[in-house]
Amino acid sequence: KYLLKQSSRQPSPSAAMVLALEKPFRSWVNGAFRGKDPYGVLRTAVFWAALLKFLLRLRWIIGREGLKTYLIDALAPTIRKLPPVRRKLEKEMAGTMASLREKFSKELTEPRMTLPSQGVPENDILELMAKRKELDTKHWKDGKITGAVYHGEEKHYDFISQVFGKWGFTNPLHPAIHPALRQMDSEVVQMVVNMYNGGPECCGAFTTGGTESILMAIKAYRDWARAEKGIVDPNIVICNTAHAAFDKAGKYFGVFVKHARTNEAMEIDLKHLKSLIDGNTIAIVGSCCQYAHGTIDPIEDMAKIALSKNIGLHVDCCLGGFLVPFMEKAGFPMRPFDFRVKGVTSISCDPHKYGFAPKGSSVVMFSSKTLRHFMYCYLTKWTGGIYATPTMTGSRAGGPVAATWAAMCKFGEKGYIETTRQIVGAAKKIGQGINDMKGLRLVGRADVCVVAFAGSEESVNCYAIADCMQKKFGWELATCQNPPCVHIALTLPTSKNADQFLTDLRASVEDVRTNAAEYTSTAGLYGMAASLPASFLEDAAATYLDAMSEAIPSMPLN
Repeated sequence: KYLLKQSSRQPSPSAAMVLALEKPFRSWVNGAFRGKDPYGVLRTAVFWAALLKFLLRLRWIIGREGLKTYLIDALAPTIRKLPPVRRKLEKEMAGTMASLREKFSKELTEPRMTLPSQGVPENDILELMAKRKELDTKHWKDGKITGAVYHGEEKHYDFISQVFGKWGFTNPLHPAIHPALRQMDSEVVQMVVNMYNGGPECCGAFTTGGTESILMAIKAYRDWARAEKGIVDPNIVICNTAHAAFDKAGKYFGVFVKHARTNEAMEIDLKHLKSLIDGNTIAIVGSCCQYAHGTIDPIEDMAKIALSKNIGLHVDCCLGGFLVPFMEKAGFPMRPFDFRVKGVTSISCDPHKYGFAPKGSSVVMFSSKTLRHFMYCYLTKWTGGIYATPTMTGSRAGGPVAATWAAMCKFGEKGYIETTRQIVGAAKKIGQGINDMKGLRLVGRADVCVVAFAGSEESVNCYAIADCMQKKFGWELATCQNPPCVHIALTLPTSKNADQFLTDLRASVEDVRTNAAEYTSTAGLYGMAASLPASFLEDAAATYLDAMSEAIPSMPLN
């Protein structure tokens, strides 16, 4: 009875409409193909299917990298195989490698290619280490480099080294063996979460650096979107000023990265950001502050967009991680950027920069434990047992964990407020000085610790200024591109030299105006780079990486 009753039910209005249209459509199709050659019909169908597939592929290419870039990248491997081109490239790469080998060999100390036949006495090793430490200190001790060395005081380094050494052979992978290390690991994360005003659900993980923190955040968003939204072709939208680690994450995890342009202040263009978000977007990214120009993106506005689209918002505080939480109390107004902003779902922060912890220390934070779970990696069927890790690494050095805990407790909130006042104050001072300097203009804003500038006159090339500052005054500045500019990231050592920096910069501008031909090396490099396909530049970068990791042979002294 039930089956009969069900079969007698009337179809829904939409189903009835489909049934009503089916008969005339069937008659039209049969009439259109009546008397046609079956093979011809098949050939036509295949042609239109192939054309449709081609058009869809073309649309995909245009929507992602652009047709011009695609064609250049597609043709580049063939061009490189042409004998004249190949010989030219091989010659250039050989010359570059020889030049790099010469550069790296200038400061070798007792090079060694093989194990010594017998062990070297400890005192001899310590004596050699002292020489090498002096060599690695001389390039930054005058406080004339951008970033890299954030504290610089030998007394602080000795204290951190003592703590580091006590936990140098421990591993957070074994919490039962190292319970104190597990405690410090979790406490570092919780202290950083509290710095960023995280609520009870906020959590995080200790990683080996800002890049790993960013990789883990993108991995979490990818897996969350796959599980919760069924997205299998994910993308993220970042500003073209966002850190390169986001593009690296895209390469590692199969996430397409879309780049939004900037406005005049080098903030992300919100209108362009919105236009790039689609149904496969899993997260957007804001910087606080960004590396190249020091500008803070409008995090509150980005959070509203993320909420409206039900996607993640990662705030990258890797550079300013131990500055921006203390800027308000140090006397520098700040708009909310952390977990106080509804819509912020993850943050990355590096204690090994302005937290004055040793290298190998970063924290990635999430707004909820549920999202953090998508960062984890589980292997439940492995023959060695159930295997689970929170981040990329399995074994992890305990030294950075303990030393980071020690650094944070040593400085405390009061100490970080004072270092923030010094560093950000120096950045603001230099920014104002450049703004008032004839021949230069600021690029972006000196919001936190980075000051970027370019020439405001045709005769003042920013790359030439960087060369002059290095050659005449010993300043090592960072050169950036798209747009061309030079920047300095202020640290404790460099903040003490703010006045000297402005004096030397003013003199360099005048020197470049009259002697530009003497300072062309960096400008020539970037000019050449702008004219070459990406794959050619990758060859040059690979040569540099090869040279950097090459042990240069020489006879050992013992």
